[in-house]
Amino acid sequence: MADAYNRVRYIGFPMAQTHPDRLAVIARLFGLAASPPGECRVLELGCADGGNIIPMALALPRSRFTGFDSAAQAVAQGRALVAALGLNNITLLERDLMEAGAELGEFDYIIAHGVYSWVPEEARERLLQICRDNLAPQGVAYVSYNALPGFHRREMFRQMLLFHLAGVEDPADRVRQAIAFIESLGQSAPSPLARALFAEELQHLTQSHWWYVYHDDLEPVNYAPYFHEFLAQARAHGLQYLGEAHFPEIESGLYNKPAVEKLRQWAQGDALRTEQYIDFVRGRLFRQTLLCRAEVALWPSPHPDPLTAMYFASAVSPVSPAPDLSPGVWEEFRAPHGAPLRSDDPQVKTALARLHAVWPQFMPFAELLAQAGGEPALLADFLLHTYGAELVEVSVRPDPFPLRPGERPVASPLARLQAKDGTLVTTLRHAQVDLADHIDRCLVQWLDGTRDRPALAAALHAFLESNPVAGAQPVTPESLEMRLDRLARQALLVA
Repeated sequence: MADAYNRVRYIGFPMAQTHPDRLAVIARLFGLAASPPGECRVLELGCADGGNIIPMALALPRSRFTGFDSAAQAVAQGRALVAALGLNNITLLERDLMEAGAELGEFDYIIAHGVYSWVPEEARERLLQICRDNLAPQGVAYVSYNALPGFHRREMFRQMLLFHLAGVEDPADRVRQAIAFIESLGQSAPSPLARALFAEELQHLTQSHWWYVYHDDLEPVNYAPYFHEFLAQARAHGLQYLGEAHFPEIESGLYNKPAVEKLRQWAQGDALRTEQYIDFVRGRLFRQTLLCRAEVALWPSPHPDPLTAMYFASAVSPVSPAPDLSPGVWEEFRAPHGAPLRSDDPQVKTALARLHAVWPQFMPFAELLAQAGGEPALLADFLLHTYGAELVEVSVRPDPFPLRPGERPVASPLARLQAKDGTLVTTLRHAQVDLADHIDRCLVQWLDGTRDRPALAAALHAFLESNPVAGAQPVTPESLEMRLDRLARQALLVA
C-alpha cells in the first residue's frame, strides 16, 4: 500500500474537524475532561506529508505532536517543512500501522482521517487497538470512515470502474479513463434515474483532485460498515461512542418532532440505535466519529453547563440594518451556513448582535452574558442550540491570533512559505483560504516583522511597477490598511 502513496502523493491539508480545540469542545459537552489544546499530546495515524498536523504544531507551540505514515516520500516532505518552520514540538515517523504500538507513548488526542476504510481488516483492528492502548484516560480518538447505507451507491460505481480499469497501471491514465467511462455510461443510460446517478458520480470524479480519486475511489480496499458494525468493532477494543466531529450531526434538530419520535420508537429508546436509524434516513455515506475509553462515564446528551467556560464567535448578520433589541420585537439573523434564526428575546438578539459586531473575534461567555443580560443557564442553552445549528462557533481557548495588524505586521510562517507557491494558504483557524489576489500573495510573503507600513507600501509600488496587474489600484495608506485588515480577519497574522 505504501508503494501506491509513494507513487502518487496524497496531499495533506488542514481539517478543522480534527483540531484538538474542536475535539475538546465536543468532549466537554458530554462530560469528558479533555485536555486543553494549548498543552496536549496529539498523534496522527496516516499523517501523509503532515498537511494537517504541522499547522497544529505551529499554532500550539506548547503541545507535542507525533505523526506517522508508511509513505517515505510524504514523510520526507513533511520533515522538510518542519525543518523550514523551525518546529521542535513535532515528530514525523516513517512507520507501518501494523508496527506501531505502545512505544509511541500516551496521547490526549488521536487522529485517524482517511485511513480506516482504506486498509485491510487486520490494519483496521490495529488502528482501533492503538486508539485504546495509546489514548489517555480522558482522551479523544477521531476516526473517519465510509459508511453505509450511503456508500452503497458510491461502491456500485467503484466496482464498475475496477472492472473496467483492470490492466490499466498508470495512475493518471486510470483516473482519466474512469471519468470517460462514467461519462459515457451516463450518456447511454436509458432511464432518467440512471442518468441522474451517473451525473452525480461524474460530478464527484471531476470536482475531486485526480490524486484523491486515484487513492480514495480506485483503491482495491475500500471498506464501509454500518454505524452499528463500526460501533461493535470499537467496543471490542474497549472503546465507546462519544459523538461526531461535526457537532450539528449529533443534534436531532434537523428533523421535526414527529420524525424524531418515530426514530426513537424504531430504536426502542436506545440512543445509539437511533443514530443508526438516522443514517438510514439521511443515506449517510461518511462519518467522522469520536471515541473514548469504555470505562469513562459520559453524559447521555450534550449539556450546556461547560459552555460557561468557553468562547464564542459568529458570522451571523441581522437582516435589519438597525435591529430592535427590545422585548417582543421579532428580528431575523442569518449566517453563511445554517438556517436563519428569528427571535423576540432580548438576550438572544443582543448576544447575536454583539457577536456580529466583533466577528471573527471570539468572546468569552462571561463578557457575552454581561452584555446580553439575563440568566446564565438560558444563554448557555441558547448557545448550545445555535452551535448545533451552525450559527455559532465555539472554542475552549481565547483568540490565538490578533485581529488588528501590528506596527510591523507578521504573517504566519507557514502562510509565508505557502504564498511563494500560490494563493492557497493555511490560516491560524486551521483552515485554508484563497488569497484575494497576487498582491495579497506578495504582501503575505513580506510580512516577516521587518517592514513597517511605509516599507510595505514601497515594496508594493515596486512590485506593481515591474509586474503590472490589470485593474490594480494605486497603493495608498488606506488600501494598504484594508489589505492588512483583511489578512488579519482571515487569521493569517501572528502580530
